[in-house]
Amino acid sequence: MNKRISLGAAIAVMIIVATLTFSITRVQTLNDFNTRVNDLKEREQEFEKFAEIDRVVRTSYLNNIDDTQLMDSVAQGYLQGISDKYAMYISAEEYKKLTQAEEEKVVGIGALIEQAPDEFFLEVKEVYSDSPAQVAGIEAGDLIIKIDDVDLTRENSTQMLESINGPQGSKITVVVRRGSEDLDPMEMIRRSVPIPTVESHMMEQAVPEDPKVGYIRIIEFGERTYDQFNRELQRLMDNGVEALIFDVRDNKGGTLRSATRILDKLLPDGVLVTATDKAGNTEVVAYSDANQVNLPMTVLVNNGTASAAELFAQSIKDYEKGSIVGVTTQGKGVMQEIFPLSDGSAINLTVAFYQPKSGINFNEVGIKPDFEVKMECDWIELDDSLDSQRAKAKEVAISLLRQSEALKNSVAEGESGEEPGSPEESSDAESGAGGSEASSEASSGSESSSESSSSESGSSESSEGSGDSREEESESSEDEDGAEESDSSDENA
Repeated sequence: MNKRISLGAAIAVMIIVATLTFSITRVQTLNDFNTRVNDLKEREQEFEKFAEIDRVVRTSYLNNIDDTQLMDSVAQGYLQGISDKYAMYISAEEYKKLTQAEEEKVVGIGALIEQAPDEFFLEVKEVYSDSPAQVAGIEAGDLIIKIDDVDLTRENSTQMLESINGPQGSKITVVVRRGSEDLDPMEMIRRSVPIPTVESHMMEQAVPEDPKVGYIRIIEFGERTYDQFNRELQRLMDNGVEALIFDVRDNKGGTLRSATRILDKLLPDGVLVTATDKAGNTEVVAYSDANQVNLPMTVLVNNGTASAAELFAQSIKDYEKGSIVGVTTQGKGVMQEIFPLSDGSAINLTVAFYQPKSGINFNEVGIKPDFEVKMECDWIELDDSLDSQRAKAKEVAISLLRQSEALKNSVAEGESGEEPGSPEESSDAESGAGGSEASSEASSGSESSSESSSSESGSSESSEGSGDSREEESESSEDEDGAEESDSSDENA
């Protein structure tokens, strides 16, 4: 028999529930309010302490106070006190220079110049192509000993280094020392020079029958890196490249946007990177579309590989497109964002962890290579034959190519109904595919991606690998990119 409740009893129950709900909400709100009040009181005490210090100093300090320098130092001290090793205060002047550097344009002579070790002269480390320095005949290794009739000294070398950059169209005259000879003065006109962040070449073939392996070094992931990468990749593909080596050794990272655009070029559809904020919320930062480059790949890393460069290497592995060669990377899996301030300065803060497709964050851990190859010397000056890590990467890339070819032949024989290849042929294919694993110095305990990448490499080449990379290298190429990215991908990694 159904029991009915009276109207009065129902109203009473509703009143009780409403009262309980109100009481609980009130208690929670009161707790939140008290917490905020306590925080506010603590902040007031902190500001009062600073105000007290300021009053004492301004009353008693012997010398004058530079208020701009004082506030810059206060801002620096604040960020040093929050236990964020990547946080920094950027003065208005420094922020202006940083913005120019991120655009990879330098109004100067188009050369990388540093103070020479143990000397006060300036050493030319690199001369950019199509630059005033290149046209004038300056070469890497030259020492700049005079600028605009001013001899360099120990006291003025830092100031003279800064003077090399100047207004667009202005003249500069330098004297360089090459070996033991001081060359005649060289006059140049300062202009904007795009800084190269990608370089490439086809690795030497021992015999003409050897596979063509292309080498692409990515120095950093900047705003112009994507266009430069497209150009170098297309040049290699036009020359019949069969496997690729990406070198991100000593690449400190850059912007996630730049790295993910390049990854979208190389990888099939899927998630490229996710970010997790302080509240534990995780969101997708960038996707890859279905277009991809179907070539065997290896990635070179070292302990100077950090941030977006680590993401790049791990993504190649996660998508089973290739293997990693070198030593364990630096381990920077956090994202920074620059917040401009009203006076033209800015602060750089860590705002999130970020993860590759695997979802595993590598912060403070690094990425272990599939093939560990240690080097005691500086690799930057070595050619292909003397760079043991590069040689191993080539060996692995060729091994992956052999596996891919063997798989294609096996599939083709199966589709045609023919008998599989002879045991001798199969043995040769297997030994060619596995040779690099056997000769690896160490696989670091991580699973080798050689076998898994064979199925990926064995698929037919997509239009992205052969044609889409001919797109114009301009800002408009961003609209044709195909990757879906959130605004977070502009943040530094």
